[in-house]
Amino acid sequence: MAAAMSDFEPWLIDKLKSLKTDENVFGSYITGILESDETADEKKDALEGLLAEIVDNDTSTHVTEILDKWEASKPKGEAPKPTKDVDAQLAKLMESQAPAATARREYTDEEKKIRDAILSQYSQLSDNEHDEENVEEPESGDLVKNTNAADVAAAARERREQARLEAQKKKEKDKEDREKQKQMKEEKKEKRKTQKGERKR
Repeated sequence: MAAAMSDFEPWLIDKLKSLKTDENVFGSYITGILESDETADEKKDALEGLLAEIVDNDTSTHVTEILDKWEASKPKGEAPKPTKDVDAQLAKLMESQAPAATARREYTDEEKKIRDAILSQYSQLSDNEHDEENVEEPESGDLVKNTNAADVAAAARERREQARLEAQKKKEKDKEDREKQKQMKEEKKEKRKTQKGERKR
């Protein structure tokens, strides 16, 4: 695959730049689709779905161009690569994004929306697969939904609620104590009055 990569990747990067889209995100995902052992039709459908998010027209022309360039770049007689599951492709996608974060160009709002929509779509797919398969603890390399922030927020909410309930209880107890003290003072006053009255007799 080295020969294909050396020829195909730079071409794909230029192609995606000409379409004014994020070559790091989409390039990695397109390569992942092409390297899978899906049928040509399945690859074409996947690429058309992806490119429909990027370009307004001529989607099939761009897809054909990408597929032709990929086929031309492949060494002859190469065995197809084993299928990669969605999680592995997403992990690869995220890895390719990480180094680019430091020297990243500014993207338009529209490009950001498209990228976020696609990443969101595939992260939902990943979450649903985990739910359906009832997977236990995923490998650290897998891309899984990060629930740390949600867990921390839930714990903080619980602590606040607990503190609020305790404060409420303390307030009520203080009120009860004040009432009791007031009542005891009243009783003592009454007692003294009664004692004074009895002495006068």
